[in-house]
Amino acid sequence: MVSRSIITSLSLAAAAAASALPRAGSACTSPAVRKEWRELTSNEKAEYLRAAVCLRKLPKEKYADIDAVTTRMDDLVYTHFTLNTEIHFVANFLPWHRWYVQLHEDLLRTECGFTGTQPYWDWSIDADAKDMPNSPLFDPVTAFGGNGKNTGSDEPGFQRCVVDGPFANTNLTLGMGWPNLNDPGNRLHCFTRAFNGGEGNDENGDLIIGDMQAGAYNSKVMDTIYAFEKFSEMANMLEGLPHAQIHSVIFGDMGPATSPNEPLFFLHHGNIDRAWAKWQGRNATRLADYTGFQDRNKAIHASINDPMPILELADTEPIVKDYMDIQAGPLCYTYSSM
Repeated sequence: MVSRSIITSLSLAAAAAASALPRAGSACTSPAVRKEWRELTSNEKAEYLRAAVCLRKLPKEKYADIDAVTTRMDDLVYTHFTLNTEIHFVANFLPWHRWYVQLHEDLLRTECGFTGTQPYWDWSIDADAKDMPNSPLFDPVTAFGGNGKNTGSDEPGFQRCVVDGPFANTNLTLGMGWPNLNDPGNRLHCFTRAFNGGEGNDENGDLIIGDMQAGAYNSKVMDTIYAFEKFSEMANMLEGLPHAQIHSVIFGDMGPATSPNEPLFFLHHGNIDRAWAKWQGRNATRLADYTGFQDRNKAIHASINDPMPILELADTEPIVKDYMDIQAGPLCYTYSSM
């Protein structure tokens, strides 16, 4: 457990650093730049990984009555899981996750002394190369570690673990979610991945990895998304195809609604946010284009003035309109490639 004195020191130092960043209340004249993982220097990669591990080791601050929530990251995981049907396949999917990724970046700074910006993962690069299983994002030394491995353990929850990289099973035991979606409830388990190509198992019973369905998130798919004229059409395809497929082909902890357990979640959603921002294109009409429904039954029409649900994760509910523009209101950033 990290001592409170260390946490306080980190928080004060990070707050000082964060104060130099452009934030709400002033014009966004010098937006922070979020970079693709491959664009980061070795030191920048190491700094992000350090801070991401740190957040998973701090004690929780929310949900005092929820025993499964024990770490600061669990605060985020529990929120995402509990709100599942209110933030997926509804209108607020994109603005809610934009808020959520920004909150994560802010916590890395204020609670773990992070000095960079949230990186993103442009998986279309790996898809175009048809080499997703060998993406540099899975490097065990400079990135997030690779696929889960059969450990030979007899202990449920610890039979297929990520065994390399900074989030390996020796460093990270998770208390929420369960990688097998057919088993409800929580169970202690190792950090798990199960790469797959959606083609079932081979003759040995192992998942067929193949190209991990690269055709669902390559440049051709993204160009189709960018060509839509209306928000609802663009958002539906962005969420339903590349977004959902990345979750399913990595699987393990990336599969269920507790998917923020997977450290790549925030880089994945950084890229989803980048795709939306690219589609918006600093165009006044598109920056205000927000339609759809608040619920999956399509009974309640969505409005740009809707508050977004967050349970206990923050003090005030964010409003959709404040998260439509990455360079206005509480936001001031851009992406290295738009």
